Amino acid sequence: MQTTVLMLHSSLSSGRQWQGLKLALKADYQVLNPDLLGYGSNTASYPRPMQLADEASQLWPLLEGHPAASVILIGHSFGGAVALHMARTRPELFKAVLVFEPVAFHLFKTTEPALYQQVQQLSQQMLNVSPKDAAALFIDYWQGEGYFHHLPDVMQQKLTTQVGKVAADFEALSGEPATFTDYATAIHCPVLLLSGEQSQLSAQRLATMLAGVLPCVEFQTVKTGHMGPVTDAELVNAVLLEFIQRLMVTKFIHY
Repeated sequence: MQTTVLMLHSSLSSGRQWQGLKLALKADYQVLNPDLLGYGSNTASYPRPMQLADEASQLWPLLEGHPAASVILIGHSFGGAVALHMARTRPELFKAVLVFEPVAFHLFKTTEPALYQQVQQLSQQMLNVSPKDAAALFIDYWQGEGYFHHLPDVMQQKLTTQVGKVAADFEALSGEPATFTDYATAIHCPVLLLSGEQSQLSAQRLATMLAGVLPCVEFQTVKTGHMGPVTDAELVNAVLLEFIQRLMVTKFIHY
C-alpha cells in the first residue's frame, strides 16, 4: 500500500498552508491536507469545551484500513499538538511524525507555570475583546506587535471570521491529560521536531523539552518564527522533504 502523508495545519489557518509540500509529495505519496474543525471549508460542529480527541475524531476515518507504519504524520502548532495526540493514541499506525513547534501547552502546567500562565492570559484576553481585536492579539503574539494590522484587509477579515475557533483550540490544548512520559512511552517511531529561532519562548521551550524526552527524535532549528510553515514555506518544506527522503531510504533505529 502506498505511504500516506497526513498534514495538519495551525490555528487560524487551513489545509492550504501545506499546498507547496503537497505538490512536492503527491507523485510518490497519498497526501491528505484536511481543514481542521472551524477552519477553511470545515464547518462541522465541535463540542465546548473541546478536547484534542474531538479534533482527531474527524481525522481517524481518513486513515481507516491503513496498515501499521504506513502513515507519515506532519503537524504545525495546534496541528502539531493534534499530531502528538494521534501518535500517542495509535502509535502503531505511524511511520514517522514531523512537527513544527507543537503547542502542547498542557505540558507546562507543572513544569513551566509562568509560561503556562502567559498562554492562558492570551487566551483570556482574546475572550474579552472584539473578534478583530482577538485575531490581532493572536497573530501579534506569534508574529510580533503590529503584524496583523499590516496584513491586507481581506486577510484580516478572513482571520477575524474564524478566530472564534481559537478559544476551542486553547481549551483542547489546556485540557489534554497526557504527560511528557505518556508521549515518550507511546511514540517510538522516528520524530522530526522543528523549532523557529525567532519564535516565542513558549514554543521554543516546549519544543526543546519534547526533544529531550522522545526516544527517537531529531531536533532542528530553522531561521524563522513560529509561523514558518506559512511565512517561509520553502525553507521549512525543504527540511521536511529532506527528512522524509532519508526516512524512506534509511533504516531508522526504533528504541
